Amino acid sequence: MRLHTKIAMAVGGLALAGTSLLVTTPAQAQGQSSCYAKSGHLYCGNKAGVSLWRSPRYSEHDQDAVDTLNSNPSYFQCYVSGQKHGGGNNIWYRTYGDVSKRTGYVAAESVYTWKDPFPGVAHC
Repeated sequence: MRLHTKIAMAVGGLALAGTSLLVTTPAQAQGQSSCYAKSGHLYCGNKAGVSLWRSPRYSEHDQDAVDTLNSNPSYFQCYVSGQKHGGGNNIWYRTYGDVSKRTGYVAAESVYTWKDPFPGVAHC
């Protein structure tokens, strides 16, 4: 190969190819960028080990955390509007926990969607 041939390098979620620059989101860099809605439900990558809350809001009270979402990717039943969170919106997704199988809410900031609410997902 000659030096003037396009050289591609991938470094921490960035890909350089000639004069092109591709920047990926953290979810894409982790290979968890494919989310889809089917029959009103969401199937998507997410942060594992996050708490599921009784209501669509964070709480200082431990009893308001009803379960833990350990799976990734996960199934989400639907979405609701709740407390604004670090993701810059107030969308929360309802799902089942992995420890006690209780239903709870996880902030959209913990789900690797590109838009919230995710298109095609039913409102609870």
